Amino acid sequence: MGLAAKLHHKLFVGSGVRGVYSSFAEARAAVPKNSKVGYDNKESGNLYPYLLDYTKISDFAALFHFTQLVKPGSRIFDFGGNTGPLFYTYSSRWPLPPGVTWTVCDVPAVVEAGRALAKTRPSEGLIFTSRFEDAARADLLLTSGTLQYVEESLPTLLGRLGDAQPRHVLANRTALWDKPSFATLQNLGPVICPYQVRNRAAFIAEMDAAGYRIADTWECPESGISVRWRPTYRVRSYVGILFVRKDAEPKDT
Repeated sequence: MGLAAKLHHKLFVGSGVRGVYSSFAEARAAVPKNSKVGYDNKESGNLYPYLLDYTKISDFAALFHFTQLVKPGSRIFDFGGNTGPLFYTYSSRWPLPPGVTWTVCDVPAVVEAGRALAKTRPSEGLIFTSRFEDAARADLLLTSGTLQYVEESLPTLLGRLGDAQPRHVLANRTALWDKPSFATLQNLGPVICPYQVRNRAAFIAEMDAAGYRIADTWECPESGISVRWRPTYRVRSYVGILFVRKDAEPKDT
């Protein structure tokens, strides 16, 4: 291993967030060779076992809206829902109404781990998929702490659904700030993930162009990042936003 390679490897030993890149693709290209990248691997399916019975501060704001929006027979699409921790924690605090289906969308390796876990816990109504297109005609698209790991923007993904876009979008623990967007690398131990922080105003403008307006926002003080050795790249608090599709709102009479 040459000197440059040794230095690059040393920079990424241990967990943390390192490097500032102009794009998600540039960050991904900077991952050290022989490192596992992203969540589509066996190791990533077991990264967050503690979340199955743990509620974060910002979950209470999200759960409040969740209880107002979810009705008997509602279809929930949990984008980036890992092995289903939100399903287990939310339903333990507020029993789901009859006939609710909760579809978790994640990468294949994590979906496999989620299906195995569901066999060991009460999981009525819980479904797993790796297809974002299965969000079509959902009543609520729920995503928590996920969008920063996804290269495509949420408005771009929603555009795939055409007229079948979900009525509500609840995006909790989203990495947004008021400065220009940037990407970085997050070392989670067994894997390294490209990670992007988006400009808040630009994200909201894109959602508006996609046909959604803001119904509520809240801060997520338990979530944030600080890029090592780059003190100006510190995001102290992530954001939660509830969007409603503008064409689904009742018309004035």
